[in-house]
Amino acid sequence: MRRKLPIVGVFGQGTPIDADHAQLAKDVGALLARLGTHLLTGGGYGVMEATAAAFVAVSDRAGLSIGVVPRDPDGPFDLPDQLNGQRYPNPHVEITIMTPLRSFTDDWRRTPARNHVNVLSADAIIALPGNKGTRNELDMAAEYCGEAARPRQERRTVLYGPADRFTTRHRELFVHAEKLGDVEAHLRRVLAARGLAPGLPI
Repeated sequence: MRRKLPIVGVFGQGTPIDADHAQLAKDVGALLARLGTHLLTGGGYGVMEATAAAFVAVSDRAGLSIGVVPRDPDGPFDLPDQLNGQRYPNPHVEITIMTPLRSFTDDWRRTPARNHVNVLSADAIIALPGNKGTRNELDMAAEYCGEAARPRQERRTVLYGPADRFTTRHRELFVHAEKLGDVEAHLRRVLAARGLAPGLPI
């Protein structure tokens, strides 16, 4: 029987991360593999690579590692972005979705970017601490897919990591999970409310 698996987006810092930050990402990747969801990231490095590496390391998982890749802003549409000379995607992406879009834009309500694809494609979102790009994804996550009309506890996004690494506004908009078990509980709740329990038969 085919199984419709939810897509969970993991957003966070794309530049090099320290060991503690990497462990948070690895724990999230392994959790999603065990839960039976697909993993969606931006296909890059930092949090994206650490999460994807832990996800694909689970051999009996049902889901796949999906990377939505932005273009190099200084190159043609078919040239993927790069970080410190490394082109996207990282080696732990199993399905690469190439886009002709830049990673993000300040004018995101009028100009499309790769981050729109990430936010609009995810059934649920886990955000780890990040920089401008992650904050952009969280701004969009709060506004799109009917989220503004939902109570905070019912929104599909959960923050995970040191609370002071998130803006005050984002902590007001989204649930902050102190422990990995709290992340799992939030995911199960929001996915079930949308009829998307992990591994749901179709």
